[in-house]
Amino acid sequence: MRNWLKIALATVLISGLLLTSIFYAFNLSIAITSSGDIEFSPGSIPEIDLADSLSEKPRNIIVFIADGMGFSHLSTALLTQQTDQVPSVWHEFEVKGWHDARCSYGPLTDSGASGTAMATGTPTFFEVLGLDQEGKHLKSVFEIASDRQYATGIVTDSYIWDATPAAFVAHTKSRDNAEDILVQIASSNLDLIFGELEDLGEDGVPDLETTISILERKFHLLDRSLTIPNQGTNRKPIAAIFDEDEVQDLDSSPNLVQLTEVALNYLSLQGKPFILLVESEEMDSGSHENDSERVLKGIRSIQETLSLILRFSKSDGETLVLFTSDHETGGLATLSNRKIYPNMSVKWSTKDHTATVVPLLAQGPGAGYFMAVNRNWQIGQLLKALIR
Repeated sequence: MRNWLKIALATVLISGLLLTSIFYAFNLSIAITSSGDIEFSPGSIPEIDLADSLSEKPRNIIVFIADGMGFSHLSTALLTQQTDQVPSVWHEFEVKGWHDARCSYGPLTDSGASGTAMATGTPTFFEVLGLDQEGKHLKSVFEIASDRQYATGIVTDSYIWDATPAAFVAHTKSRDNAEDILVQIASSNLDLIFGELEDLGEDGVPDLETTISILERKFHLLDRSLTIPNQGTNRKPIAAIFDEDEVQDLDSSPNLVQLTEVALNYLSLQGKPFILLVESEEMDSGSHENDSERVLKGIRSIQETLSLILRFSKSDGETLVLFTSDHETGGLATLSNRKIYPNMSVKWSTKDHTATVVPLLAQGPGAGYFMAVNRNWQIGQLLKALIR
């Protein structure tokens, strides 16, 4: 019996070693699932004290939202995109923190609810733009800025009625109400909007002719050269509109860096303070597909655009730069092991949004106030309080 026991034990041990070797050889992983639900505990966050406390206010504000970007995306950027000769753009921010990007009733959110929270200072439901939980109209930081004679602009590598940019200018029960959002963009006080079109003529989205006619009510549409016309005294706000997925990474023409540079030049010439929203959709789109290559290309685009923005801020001396995300997508993990070390691999846990906290970085006048932020809606409260 003892010999049989020894043989059995040896067989189990050898089988385990073989399985371990196979997992290492093929870089496989075992998913360990939870045996039960983890209870959500919402907790409470005190209001940030804004009474006479914001003595340092910037002249201009640039908000950069990297849709779907979490800390593992940031880790991937820091570990794969730097050289010995060039300092990391991420280290240039004086404030490096995080915020909890939940919606009003649970740990998950979408770009509509999170964008609305950051634009208005009020949490709300999934899919909603510019409305609170009771459906009441919320005034955004862009609307307050326009009332106080700021120039306002939006640059996105996504479609112009997508949830993140739309949350700053529109008020509607569903982020899918494309025509309603387009009409509100055309009746807003925006001075500039650059971005794409998507799904024209499908699922309630107006066709190209209708979309262009709506936009032309307000905007002068630039051609592909992005040349700003000399409009004299009859100056109209400007828009640059591109095809679906035409603006993606640094290989695109145009790309996010070029669009942002044109926007900064244009807004700087208006002779008044400005607030600019820059959005990159690449982290979200790539992560929904678990497309690691698209994510890496998107990171490069984000970094180059941030470098441009930070150079502008430092040269200007009066511009606050705020970088953050609306939520994390994909459950990305950056991994390494002895077989590939020091190189790395990435793994995904989902193709959906996750309930993780996301980066919050700030640089320039007023940056220190964002050290107090814990939730996404507090970003909106601070932005509104920083408008002069």
